[in-house]
Amino acid sequence: MPFPENLSDFYNVQSKIIKEYFETRLQLIKLQAVLAVSRLLTLIFVLIIVFILLLFILLFLGLALAWWLTELFDSKVLGFSGAAAAFLLLLVMLIVLRKVLLQNPLIRLFIRTTSKELSND
Repeated sequence: MPFPENLSDFYNVQSKIIKEYFETRLQLIKLQAVLAVSRLLTLIFVLIIVFILLLFILLFLGLALAWWLTELFDSKVLGFSGAAAAFLLLLVMLIVLRKVLLQNPLIRLFIRTTSKELSND
């Protein structure tokens, strides 16, 4: 591109180039945001499905434990109460260790998922 003869032509050419640059950069930022949000929503969807499947597994394991304890103690009340006590103990442990077992790993997973695009630049 030849050097313009006067300063106003130079300014017009450069301002158009700068405007195109910022518009392109804005489009890139929007696309990166869409990618990060879509990755995060996909991760949340997968976590919800895994959580539902784990609930079903726990439900059937709890029923199996209750019936096993029923046979062991020869009492339905003791069997199902024992299974409920085991789940209560599990719940208390989850509440006490929620940051270590759930909160911190999920935060790290969300950050890693959404920041993958930034590490590719």
